[in-house]
Amino acid sequence: MLLKTLAQISILTMASTLVIGCGGSGGSNGNNSASDTKYNLSLISAEEGKTGVIGKTVYSINLKDDDGIAVYGEIPTLKPMMAMNAGYSHSSPHSGCTETNNAGNSDCTVYFIMASAMNGESMGTWTVDIELEDAETLSFNPDVTMPMNETVRVNLKGVDDKVGDTPRIYNIFNSSAIANNGNRTIELFISSKETGMSFPALATNTTLSEGTDDVLSVDSVEVLVSTDKDATTWTTASTTGKGVWTANIENYTDTFYVKLSVNSETKMSGEFDYATFKKSEGMMMGMAAK
Repeated sequence: MLLKTLAQISILTMASTLVIGCGGSGGSNGNNSASDTKYNLSLISAEEGKTGVIGKTVYSINLKDDDGIAVYGEIPTLKPMMAMNAGYSHSSPHSGCTETNNAGNSDCTVYFIMASAMNGESMGTWTVDIELEDAETLSFNPDVTMPMNETVRVNLKGVDDKVGDTPRIYNIFNSSAIANNGNRTIELFISSKETGMSFPALATNTTLSEGTDDVLSVDSVEVLVSTDKDATTWTTASTTGKGVWTANIENYTDTFYVKLSVNSETKMSGEFDYATFKKSEGMMMGMAAK
């Protein structure tokens, strides 16, 4: 009888450990105190949380339970926010966090739209919050700087596609690797701007400005890239989901161009139907000196 009781206790203990190790369903409330949490979020590198750059910035985080065991299968919630010195706040586009792997690691990707300072003058303070149900919020303040090597963000705008009386803005971020021998893999992240707090990723079968008079059901998206703005044939980018689009181009030197249409309406940059990405003069001079 004693042996049977001990065996039952052992089985229950093992089951409890497995439940904690695997974690529950992901979520976020950001209101947990340290006393009622069972998970711990942390930056893999504390130094990583001190910096950021306009465009794509990835923060690698780790999730463990209170026993220090890695928790997998959870998706933290990412919330970037800038408190402007002028007295208002705004968010920034992002593609969220990946599911934690067997080591409890997740990558959280922000596409910052503004530097912390311009011309030596502070513009405000960025705060990045990473949240998960049953975990205390991980919060840090990166110093976001301007990239120096290449255009990383441009806008194209709607024509009849508007938010209120203003053409809808589509942010296009360039997060590509440097070209190799004249060839290049283009990676773009595209988001729409609904408000200063909402920048949903652009994808088919989604709805923009839902619940408002400016609602737009996205039935089709076409992204074209080329190294020649006057080309008759452009390369069609394919999507990997979450607003990310990729394409391979040839004959790249220092500039490439992007066209965007949503529901067959071409988005514009002034009188042009394309956006321009190019290397900085400093970068081109450095390459010429090699």
